[in-house]
Amino acid sequence: MTRVKFWPLPLLTMSFAGLADELLLNKVCNVNYQGADIGILTFSQPWYHHAREQASYIAFDDATGVGVEIHFFNNKQGNIQQTNLAQCDRYRLLQIRSSNLKHSQQAPAIKIDVPKQFSEPFYDYPPLEHGRGMHLTPIDLADKPWQTRTMRASTVALYDTPYASDYHGQDGQPITVTFETCVVCQRDNQFDSLLSCGQWGYERAYMGGYVGWSEPEFIGPFCLNQPSQRFKATLEQQREIDYRYWLDWR
Repeated sequence: MTRVKFWPLPLLTMSFAGLADELLLNKVCNVNYQGADIGILTFSQPWYHHAREQASYIAFDDATGVGVEIHFFNNKQGNIQQTNLAQCDRYRLLQIRSSNLKHSQQAPAIKIDVPKQFSEPFYDYPPLEHGRGMHLTPIDLADKPWQTRTMRASTVALYDTPYASDYHGQDGQPITVTFETCVVCQRDNQFDSLLSCGQWGYERAYMGGYVGWSEPEFIGPFCLNQPSQRFKATLEQQREIDYRYWLDWR
């Protein structure tokens, strides 16, 4: 685990095993724009839960999902009030989800990870759990491993607690759910730019018989200098949100 002490914006305390402690990070990824570092994308230590309850940093037999908090911190070169090399008006987080679960037309195997009725594709948009600047962690504590809400300080953040019940698994196959989370430089009067990303997820091994699937094992995170081709294709091919017209792939 990495303790972040070097970043200008403070990473404030969280409750771990009932004690206040520094936020322990699982992964730190550099975020780049045209070869220049403009910040970091950080992934917290993962936790585990059963259908968004009984959250714990330690995996347990009845766990069906995982949790993670993801924070983007801009540096001076990426700060919109300072150098702002990318000429961003704000930063957003955009995430795609893929899985091998039983799917329907309403729940495709690969999709932008927001509700179907959303008018924009970003995860940092209510009612999804997110934060911007100095903010409190989400109200819902049942699927979080801390006992009280605490402060965070990041440019933009998301809090995700995905899970899949055994009902959605396919006999003989593990349950595999993966995500790709990317930072977006949003501009009011120009095309937006996709910046760097991280891939993560979880897998539940197929145990067979009455057992079904095991508790989840966390996958990643893995840093990407730029979005994967699958990420770009997912944005291009989806039809629910017209945002694909506002991305500059160059």
